[in-house]
Amino acid sequence: MALKNASSSTSTPPVGSIGTSSEDLIRLSGPLTQEAIIRQLHENFMEGRCYTWIGPILLCVNAFENPSSSMMATLQSVGEKVLEELSQSRRSRSIIFSGMSGSGKSFTADRLIVKMFSNSMKSDWLQDIRKYWQVSSVVLKALGTAGTQANKDASRIGRLVEFHYQGMQITRLKVNCYFLDQTRLVNPPQNEQNYHIFYQILAGLTSEERSKFHFHHVDSRSLHYLSQAADPPDSPQQLQNHFEAWKSSLAQLGIPLHDVMKVLVAILLLGNILFYEAKNQELSVQGIDELKTIAGLLGVHHHVLQKGLTQRTYLSHHGAVKSNCSAAGANSARDALAKSLYIRTSVAIMRRINTLLKGAGAHSPQKPLRNGSRFSHQLSESSQSSSQVENVVSILDLFGFERNESNSLEQLCINWTSEKLQHFYMQTVFHDTLNNCKKENVDPLFEKDVHDCFPCIEVIGNNNSGILKELNQETVSPLVTSEDVRVRMRQKFGHYNCFTPCAGSSSLFAIKHYCGEVSYDTYNILNANADSLADDIVAVFSTKDCKFGFVAHLFASESKDLLSDGSPKGQMSRITPSSLQHSSQMDSRQPSAFVQDFQAHLDDVLSVLKKTKPYFIRCIKSNSSQTPGHFDREVVGQQIKDMAIFETVDLIQGGYYHSMIYKEFVRRYQMIAPKALTRLRSKWHEMTEDLLTAFAYILQNESITEDMWALGQTKVFLMDELRQHLEKLRQQMRARSAIKIQRFIRSNLFNRYQRASINSSPLTPRLERDLSPSPPPPPIPDRQRNGLPPVAPVPIVSSVGVSSRNYTIVGNYKIAFPQWRVMKFKYPENGQASLYPGDQVFVLGRSQKRGYLIVEHGEFHLHIPHYFTELRLAPPTSQSPIPQNIPPSSPLLHNPSYSQL
Repeated sequence: MALKNASSSTSTPPVGSIGTSSEDLIRLSGPLTQEAIIRQLHENFMEGRCYTWIGPILLCVNAFENPSSSMMATLQSVGEKVLEELSQSRRSRSIIFSGMSGSGKSFTADRLIVKMFSNSMKSDWLQDIRKYWQVSSVVLKALGTAGTQANKDASRIGRLVEFHYQGMQITRLKVNCYFLDQTRLVNPPQNEQNYHIFYQILAGLTSEERSKFHFHHVDSRSLHYLSQAADPPDSPQQLQNHFEAWKSSLAQLGIPLHDVMKVLVAILLLGNILFYEAKNQELSVQGIDELKTIAGLLGVHHHVLQKGLTQRTYLSHHGAVKSNCSAAGANSARDALAKSLYIRTSVAIMRRINTLLKGAGAHSPQKPLRNGSRFSHQLSESSQSSSQVENVVSILDLFGFERNESNSLEQLCINWTSEKLQHFYMQTVFHDTLNNCKKENVDPLFEKDVHDCFPCIEVIGNNNSGILKELNQETVSPLVTSEDVRVRMRQKFGHYNCFTPCAGSSSLFAIKHYCGEVSYDTYNILNANADSLADDIVAVFSTKDCKFGFVAHLFASESKDLLSDGSPKGQMSRITPSSLQHSSQMDSRQPSAFVQDFQAHLDDVLSVLKKTKPYFIRCIKSNSSQTPGHFDREVVGQQIKDMAIFETVDLIQGGYYHSMIYKEFVRRYQMIAPKALTRLRSKWHEMTEDLLTAFAYILQNESITEDMWALGQTKVFLMDELRQHLEKLRQQMRARSAIKIQRFIRSNLFNRYQRASINSSPLTPRLERDLSPSPPPPPIPDRQRNGLPPVAPVPIVSSVGVSSRNYTIVGNYKIAFPQWRVMKFKYPENGQASLYPGDQVFVLGRSQKRGYLIVEHGEFHLHIPHYFTELRLAPPTSQSPIPQNIPPSSPLLHNPSYSQL
């Protein structure tokens, strides 16, 4: 097996509890065959369990039905395990979805993202982030999905969603979108649909709104960009409901619906404009009324717009020279404008979404918890202080492998992306595992050969001599035809095993992918790869001529490079905005190609993944017809073969898939070892061996044997079954420890609550006790040596709540408790009074409640505010008898004793 470009170390994704073969394929009984795997998946599918583990890897079968409770519980456990490991390590994590088109990747990823929110600590800003994410998903789904032969909701936008954490709190959410070429917008493939948003607009616009946008009496059959496509599968009522949800979501994002709708309607009407050459060889336009409507919607004059589409500026030695375009050139400019308006509007919405998501958590560490107690608030603060650097959990949902009747540049980019993700999976699961064993002189117990995707990846995407590089060069070359492209590809790549020129066709070539051979049509592939927009069109939307601020903003960066008077100077701009270029302008002799940016973005995504610890969720579609609840064994079996599921089960079931350095192993699992081993202080290697021997004895009833681990030079290697048992014991120990901690904390909180309830009660039974003053403690020698009087230590608060300071201060004197005082106000203030002004009361001491005194009244103790009473310096009268429990030696039976301060 020849695998290259090793990535990060083998991941240890979430694992569930130890279960039967229905929960984890590594516990299949009997001989391991592909048929046994299909049979087990079929049984789980019929029982409503579409999620099955392969050790640490999750396998999902798309049933084309609403999510079940078991599905949501499984995704909940995935999120919990990822966050648990993230809290224990500062290394970022990634969750990678992969599979065929229609396998439910985006559907499952959306549900996982929802669970990531629920697993995070609750906070004020988290609710805002979650709200913005939910409404942004609705907006982006309408703009970025279209119906294909394999999937009625195929995503044409790849996503990398980044959760930024401090401790267990989400501080920020960032959504990175990766767009395919926009050829579908102007020329949808046969038997497929255009983007969903256009059908929703036609079904959802009211007559009043149609009048506002000058969109009368039009439907999908009368619009050129939609008439080429198939009808949508959803009913008009469903489309109308989707449009209402889209409008509401757009409003919650603070994006003016009127502005976006004007652009989208203008795009649809652009397809109805057709330029043709008249008899006098001058260009004429068919659809002049539509041209005027488009100009009005975009805030420009229709003559200026027509001029920008039909004229081109070139650079010469004498300056800029203008010339008229051919009919084909003008129609290409029309399509380029439509694609540019659509992609730039989508990017503007995406930037607005990320601004809101960033702003919602901009000051998140300083905001208080919404429902957290003081203990949980201190816990969050401690976790934040211990981790100053934000950790990131990235969820990747890119395009799924496609094989249609007709495949062009769109499918070539999609399948190359799928090939790269499959290669990354093979590198991480197989290559890294075998390399770790080889370096440590350990037999991996796995000898099967697996498919190597690297040759196919090199043929397509090599930066120096790949197919995409050749397409870039042919795109910028003038007068190149589809036949020229096929001939040059045959000459350059014909000797590769994965490349096959199709005999009998002047425009087809085939590539052998990991999912099978796919034929690609070079017809119109050069136009699809072209990513150039003449600055004559950009000049139309400069602030000088464009009165519609939203559209002028879409071309603001390109407008800066025009001449000072706003006229073009013969340069080319990008249809797709790119942050990779230092300037959005290029020389007119160097047109840009779409795949150039696509390659750069995909390389950036893979570089991010290699810095993280990856978790894999492999998605499989249950049938090709998208029938709910139908399991096609042939379709599922082919995907299992293509995605190396059988080899994955074989490796994790019988090989040393997991590895840990000795120190990490001891620190993680020492808590579940016998106490005698926890007190040992020896080398990490020896401690690891002793712990494994003890675990084998503890788990002897679980068929754990010594051949389930191997000791290398610096690492210990474990089979997944043993690791699952160790994780289960560790989770049980942590749960018992958590219960003990909770019991202790709750006991203390209950006792504190009980004391507070007693002290705050207005009427509590009197406790009989001796009120005689305690003997003074021995003097402090240091104070006596300095000539200061001895000071008694502060007494402990008694059960009745008397304060530690047993005196009050009047002037320069301390007056000891108990005291006689006179009421100044009635008590209580509201309701029937127990004490009235002028009543003499007997004060036992200070209350634990700040500013209160404990007053004896009959058979009860009252907690009365200090300012309700004033000090009495005379002996009590007959109206206020001395309580019977006052000892004879009390100073209250004599004149009050004063001690000068």
